[in-house]
Amino acid sequence: MRWLRWVDALLCLLVLYYFLPDLTGESRERLLSVEYWRQRLRGEHLMTRDGVLWRGDPSLPVVALTFDDGPDPETTPRILEILKREGVRATFFVVGTKLKRHPELARQIVAEGHALGCHSYDHQRQTDLTEEQVWRQIRDCQVLARRAGVQLVAYRPPYLAQNEAVRRAVQRWKMPLVMATVLGEPGQPPRDHQWVYRYAQRAHNGSILLLHDTYPYTADALPELIRALRQRGFRFATVPELVEQLRAAHDHREPRAATLRD
Repeated sequence: MRWLRWVDALLCLLVLYYFLPDLTGESRERLLSVEYWRQRLRGEHLMTRDGVLWRGDPSLPVVALTFDDGPDPETTPRILEILKREGVRATFFVVGTKLKRHPELARQIVAEGHALGCHSYDHQRQTDLTEEQVWRQIRDCQVLARRAGVQLVAYRPPYLAQNEAVRRAVQRWKMPLVMATVLGEPGQPPRDHQWVYRYAQRAHNGSILLLHDTYPYTADALPELIRALRQRGFRFATVPELVEQLRAAHDHREPRAATLRD
């Protein structure tokens, strides 16, 4: 009957929608946005011309672990110890008010080979601010970073909320605005670590994984997550390394394209 075919089609669409992140390495929201497909047509779906980094090189089995909302005096040192033991470098997006209280943790992050990024000064939703206010939030973080003797090399807005004003402010600091392709870290302490394997399954080449170095249960599960990603054949990179890989791939394609045109 016709209605059964409609039910089957609807069920197939629902299943496809549920598994979209696992199949593509992109979030459902991004795949369903018109802007994403415009970016794909322009060849800017990995990194846009105004510096928004969505994903690394999809031809390389490399992922980036990123940690937001720190530094935290209890959890950040635990995560750093695990990363050192596992030989993994990551990127930490720090909040200015916490950087002010714990500059020694920012120094430790950089000293151990990780990248340090800005996650706003006070974790306000940046899309509620003007371009100048966002710029000042980054400036205040830069001042604190210089006092601590470290450098901020990237920016991620709280809640991944960005608009044209946010992008213009970040461009003025000549830093990439970093989004994320793998979400799903629990917001509350889970009963077990099963979320780790679902989370790792969503990773694809070039994925940027969003985690928090303020969650003790993330620190508890981090060794399992690293092992799960390695079992899938992934290596690890910092955000600046992802950007450099994209630029290298772009530079490699340009001469080939010119040769084909000639």
